[in-house]
Amino acid sequence: MAEADTIPACTAPESTKTQAGDSRPKIVHEEVYGKLRRAIIAGQLEPGRTLSVRGLAAEFGVSTMPAREAIRQLVALGALELTETRRVSVARMNKAKLEEISEARLALEPALAARVLKHLKGRSAAREKLALRLTRIDEQLDRAIERGDSAAYARYNSEFHFKLYEAAKSPVYLGLVESLWLQIGPFMRVVIGRLGTSSLVDQHKEAISALRADDAPKMAKAIRNDIGEGMSNIARADL
Repeated sequence: MAEADTIPACTAPESTKTQAGDSRPKIVHEEVYGKLRRAIIAGQLEPGRTLSVRGLAAEFGVSTMPAREAIRQLVALGALELTETRRVSVARMNKAKLEEISEARLALEPALAARVLKHLKGRSAAREKLALRLTRIDEQLDRAIERGDSAAYARYNSEFHFKLYEAAKSPVYLGLVESLWLQIGPFMRVVIGRLGTSSLVDQHKEAISALRADDAPKMAKAIRNDIGEGMSNIARADL
């Protein structure tokens, strides 16, 4: 299989058949779409990387139909784009798009993070359980920074944010935020690889502290600062 179509092993879907051997076409499509989506958000596929329906189908061990549908959805979301020759590739970045995504992230993500506390209001045990899960992810992220591992940093950074955001149970907000990460994730990984991890500073511990304190304004501020610092680093990249 061509290297352009190879997806990291951790993104391969679970078994695509039931015990009875049924093909489950809808579930297969959702698995392929979900794994490919997470790979893009986590920066596992670099901007401009070419993908093909047959290549993805072979990689995932499925028919071309679910692979084609997953690609179609991701093209519609702006994560993938059609080239002039009708080939599909991971979307590239430009300064105008980067500025727009940055503004949108700063508007949406702090508000979504604050909604986590609204959803968990009066549920201290649930807040603490989430705080512990986020702490474990952040510890992995810290170790990635120490190792200078930009790939692991990108993966754990996206995992931290989405583990937090999913706790808000706000599907409209979450869908909008996910669409932004689908566009910025691959480019963010490339920039981190260029800059290295030594200069990276996140506000994750402040966000965890805000979660435990049930302090929505502090949570929003931590996420806003986290995004601002991250996008500032990305903006320095040579597009």
